[in-house]
Parts: sequence; C-alpha cells; structure tokens
Amino acid sequence: MFDIEPISLVISMVIMLLFSTPFVIFKRKQSQKIKAQKLFLDQLQNKAGLKFDQSDDWRDRYFIGLDSERKVLVYVIFDAENTVHQIDLSKASDVKVLKMEREVKVEGKTTKVIDSLSLKIDLIGEKEAAKILEFYDSDLFSDNLGELPLIQKWQEKLKAILKNNHISSKKSILK
Repeated sequence: MFDIEPISLVISMVIMLLFSTPFVIFKRKQSQKIKAQKLFLDQLQNKAGLKFDQSDDWRDRYFIGLDSERKVLVYVIFDAENTVHQIDLSKASDVKVLKMEREVKVEGKTTKVIDSLSLKIDLIGEKEAAKILEFYDSDLFSDNLGELPLIQKWQEKLKAILKNNHISSKKSILK
C-alpha cells in the first residue's frame, strides 16, 4: 500500500503540532478570561446582594445586568482594571441612546458609519446627573456586531422600568 518513512511521519507530526499550538494557547487564555469574568460577576452579586434576572455580555469586554426586584442595573467594562457602574433605577428619570455617526464617501456615495453607541441614564439627586454606558466604540473595534439592537433592547427594558417607577410614585403622591 503506502510506505511511510519514519522521518516524514515525525516531520509531519511536528508541523501539525506547531500549527495547532497557537490555537490551543488562545483557547486556554480565553477560557481563563471568561472564568475570571464569571467569578468577578458572582462576587459582585454576592457582595451587593443582587440577583441578575436579565443580563447580556458582548465582545468579552462588556456586561450589563439587571436585578428587576431591587431595580438595580450593573454595567461592567472588563479591562486591566474592571470598571463597574451600579445604578439605582428608582433614581433614574430617563434613558436615551447616544449614537455618534459620521458620513463617509465610498465610490461617490455617502454612507453613515457609527463611531460610538452609548446608553445615557439621567439620574435625579445624584452627584453625577447622568451615567453614560458604552456599548460600542469604533476606536476599539473595527466593526459593529449587533450592538445597535442590543442597546435598543436595553433602552426598552429600562424605559418600561422607569415608566413603572413614575406610575408608582404618582400613586404614592395621590395617597
């Protein structure tokens, strides 16, 4: 049938090993990173006494979670130092999507390119009048991977909570 020389077999195995090593290393690093992020989020939930019933994470960099019972929104940017925003939605008055765009000419046609997407939450009676939560930044990522529908989804969720806040606050004023 086939005569396989031992030297050719060894060389082939070494080449395959060298080719696959970077993929294995990347996968291990990625798994460790995801484990560390989950551990951080678990510790954050336990420390603050929260339970996220709705959450999303994207690009291995961002996390947003909502504890509907306590009306607390948690937003995290995973970086060298994790940035955490814990927002009491009972003190929020409005939610808006901030969409920064620019026009680019491509082959004589103008198209709009998204530079950044952020969620702005206006707060009442806080030092900071508003919290701005980044969902997409073109300086960090070359393309948009579904951040626009994601930010719109969260805007709708938060608007529904704020609407309920205003209804319940009006009822308590009327009593």
